[in-house]
Amino acid sequence: MAVTKLTKAGEEFIRSKCNGSGNSKLRGSAADKKGYSDNPTAVLPYCSPLTTTSKIWLSNPDINSGIRTNDELGEALIKLYNKYAEIYQMDANIMAAQAYQESAYIVWNYAVNSTASGISQFTAGTIYGIVIVDKYNEFTDNERKAITKNTIDYTFESGKTPPKNKFVVQFSTGKKNRAILHQNIIDNPEIMIKAQFVYMKKISTKCNGLASCTLFGYSRGPGYVKSSSYSDAIAAAKGAGNSYENEGIIYVYRIFKNLYDNFGYKHLDITKEAAEKFDKFNATLG
Repeated sequence: MAVTKLTKAGEEFIRSKCNGSGNSKLRGSAADKKGYSDNPTAVLPYCSPLTTTSKIWLSNPDINSGIRTNDELGEALIKLYNKYAEIYQMDANIMAAQAYQESAYIVWNYAVNSTASGISQFTAGTIYGIVIVDKYNEFTDNERKAITKNTIDYTFESGKTPPKNKFVVQFSTGKKNRAILHQNIIDNPEIMIKAQFVYMKKISTKCNGLASCTLFGYSRGPGYVKSSSYSDAIAAAKGAGNSYENEGIIYVYRIFKNLYDNFGYKHLDITKEAAEKFDKFNATLG
C-alpha cells in the first residue's frame, strides 16, 4: 500500500473543527455530554466509585507537547495523522475522518453507555489487547507504561503479560481503574491515534485494504471481515441478529460522506444506489 497524506481540504476541515484559543476539545465534564436512560447524569460509566457530575476531565498539556488550545490541537492532529500514515502506509484522510466520527476530535471524550474513551473511542477491552498487552508488537514499554500509569494493584513489568482483571470492567479492580485508565488515555492522544492505525491496519489485512470492510470491522468487530467484500461483512454481521449490522452500515456511510464533503474525495460514489450496493465504497486505506 502507498501512503496518502491529508489533503489540503482535510487539513482545513481539522482546523475548522479544532478552532480557537479555548480548550473545549481538551477539557470537559458530564455537563458537556448528553445522558441516556441508564446514565442520565452522563458521568463516566463503569467506575467504582462513580465519578461526580462536577468532575473535570483535562488532557495534560505537559504530556502533549504543551498543547493547551483547540488551535494547537488541530495543528498537532494534522502532523500526527500524516506521521502515522507514513509509518503504516495508510490513508491519513480516512483515518482522520474516522476519528471525527468517533470523537469529533474531543480528546477527553467518553461514551456514556460503554467503556469507549478518548479520541479513537477504544473500549477498555480493546485498549487492553491492542496497547497494554501489545498483541501486535507495536508499542514501546514507555507507551504501555503511560497507558497503565497509577493503576491500582498493578505495576508495569517489561516482558510480563498484564492481568486482564486490572483493566476490564467485568472485574472489580477494572472498575476501580476505569477512571485512571480514562485519564491516561486522554493524557496520551498520540498513543491512541497510533492504536487506531495499528488496529485498522490489522483489520485491513483481512480484506485487501478495502476501507469499507475495515471500517465496518472496526465498528462491529474484525471477526465479521472475512474477505475483500463489504457485502460479505454485512451479511456476516446480520447473522448476529437484532439488526446488528445497521450501526456499522451507518458508521461507514457517515465516514465516506465526510470524506466526500470535507476531504476532497469527490471520486467516491456516495449516492443512495451506492449505499445499497455497498461494494461501491471501494476506497482503499493506502
